[in-house]
Amino acid sequence: MDANINIALEQVREQIMKAAETTATSTFSPTTRSVFSPENLEEEIKVLVPIDTPLRNRFPRVKGFGQAANWKTMTSAIHAGMHPTANVPAGTSTTIAFADAGAPGETSQTYAVTNAAYKLVGRKLEIGGLALAASKGRDGQPDMQKERERIKLYELMLGEEGLLIAGDAALRTTEFSGLNKQITTNSGSVTFVTASGVGSWCQTLYGRGADPTLLLCSARQLQALADDLEKSGSIQRTIIAQGQQSGVIGGLSLSKIVNPVSGSLIDVRPSRFLGYGGLLLTEKSPAGQPWIEVEELIPPSRVDVPSSNFSYISFVLEAMALKVYSEVYQYMFNTGA
Repeated sequence: MDANINIALEQVREQIMKAAETTATSTFSPTTRSVFSPENLEEEIKVLVPIDTPLRNRFPRVKGFGQAANWKTMTSAIHAGMHPTANVPAGTSTTIAFADAGAPGETSQTYAVTNAAYKLVGRKLEIGGLALAASKGRDGQPDMQKERERIKLYELMLGEEGLLIAGDAALRTTEFSGLNKQITTNSGSVTFVTASGVGSWCQTLYGRGADPTLLLCSARQLQALADDLEKSGSIQRTIIAQGQQSGVIGGLSLSKIVNPVSGSLIDVRPSRFLGYGGLLLTEKSPAGQPWIEVEELIPPSRVDVPSSNFSYISFVLEAMALKVYSEVYQYMFNTGA
């Protein structure tokens, strides 16, 4: 009896799904949109950690609520009154010392309320019914739908990485604003990235109270940086004797660079989505508070869509917003090559 009930319920569910309709709109209007139950793909993503999505791999992710992400961006730094006024931002012009039986002075940071609507990102996957049936159990591709879903998931991650850097909500309303749009205080321009240039940017951020943790550049710029360090003698060549030339591995890969101001190590990562430029980011505070974060209304999911054709259609998608809590702790630079 229970088996028959389950079969009947499944048939009803299929009929409801076939009768559903979707409307093509990017506005948030549940009353005019069909609502489907997405299948969460986060477990699949844990297996996929591509090297060409460093920001997506590193930024923390939190659950979103409502129609938009809301947060307070700290526009000031955390400094005491003795901070030199020649540096920007200046101190609070108050002393941290106080008298016996007195009370310490009260200060506050400057915040700007920021709102960003969640934006949908995703890809459509459609497979013909005959092709899907023929793939079942086949040695070459035992499940075409599952295999191609994984490819679309990877494509989704690549697309998100590009938007995290270059998304522009003002120019393209379906996108969220990436780091290139949200970072406005600290910026510069160079022809090629050098160790001295990175040190200068670190000095600027140190004046703000930041200790950067990630340098993101194009492949060409990282090659220029490695060449600069090699020529300056910071990276020493290994002299190979005549009889040791067989089996030698050549070349070098720069994975970290020293912050000459604080002495900390900055992770160095390539990005194919930067083009002519790069980012020097402070990802979190010494207390562990994230300065950059992704908020997800819908985590990476697969949504099966009713089709009037003999095909299987699904959307691999997510809804998200990028939050930069402390924009003054970040640095964006442009390059000429």
